[in-house]
Amino acid sequence: MRPHVHAFCSVTNENKPSGFHGDATEGVYMWPHVFVDVTEDMQCFHEEIFGPAITVVKAKDFDHALHLANASPYGLSSAIYTNDRLEAYRFKTGIKAGMTGINNSTTGAEAHLPFGGVKGSGNGTRESGIWVIEAYSYWHAVNDELSGKLQLAQMDVDEIEIEEAEVDWSSLA
Repeated sequence: MRPHVHAFCSVTNENKPSGFHGDATEGVYMWPHVFVDVTEDMQCFHEEIFGPAITVVKAKDFDHALHLANASPYGLSSAIYTNDRLEAYRFKTGIKAGMTGINNSTTGAEAHLPFGGVKGSGNGTRESGIWVIEAYSYWHAVNDELSGKLQLAQMDVDEIEIEEAEVDWSSLA
């Protein structure tokens, strides 16, 4: 992971961002980075860096912001802060994310709600709440006929007789 993060955030004493103090060679795993004026065509827009880095993407208006949010290949969580209830509604129905906060953060860890993302985020499950049963269950329906009569769906089988086959089950033991 470190080489991946360093590809975005390589800092030396010669190129460290202004405002940061210290020696880049002395005990620092990685300096924090703020990428400003990021656009949709940049690699850092489409990558999860998993390091001390943040990308700042400017939007022209609400529709452009929603487009940018949905243009990401990831969709774990999202949030909007607004006093406009119509804007909040448009956001929650238009965003492609597994979890959405309205006037709330994107912590996502709510034990009573499903947790998981869409697109490239998560693993396709919705762990937490009652949904955890689905995430860790393997549903298996079995229909085992032992009467010796032909069983057809939605049919009275009393009238249908089949000849029982002689089967030697000892080979299965």
